[in-house]
Amino acid sequence: MENNLSIRKVRSEDMEDVFYLSNQDYVRKHSINKGKIKWEDHVGWFNNTIHDCDSVFYVVTDNADRFLGQIRYKIENGIATVSISLSHLITGKGLSNFLLLKSINQFFNEKKGVVEIVAYVSENNIASVKLFEKAGFTLCENQSGLLKYTREANA
Repeated sequence: MENNLSIRKVRSEDMEDVFYLSNQDYVRKHSINKGKIKWEDHVGWFNNTIHDCDSVFYVVTDNADRFLGQIRYKIENGIATVSISLSHLITGKGLSNFLLLKSINQFFNEKKGVVEIVAYVSENNIASVKLFEKAGFTLCENQSGLLKYTREANA
């Protein structure tokens, strides 16, 4: 199935798919902000994010360009914070690590000045803990159940 998946830059027509995925119960459950997102707030956030030169926003698609997830990087002072959420159509199939690593390689090819990627994961989100550890991230700290993982650019 890996050969059927690709990562591309987000486009304005992805707004509704990103909104729908972001409001799925299983995504909200493991997000830092647990509340549902309002459409009006999403539209503003989405438009700001796709035009922000310090954000790199990818979507995961299949060969038919069907939306299957999102991976975002927000850069600040040479450090990027990553966020990933995938459709239930592909979760649990062992594809998360492949997609995260593919996005990291693509990201570092585009953003040469970034020295580190950070991921914040709820300690209760076992799947994400395993994902980031398998992808070469190192646990740095635990702030009241919020785990901070880092990965250097040359890792």
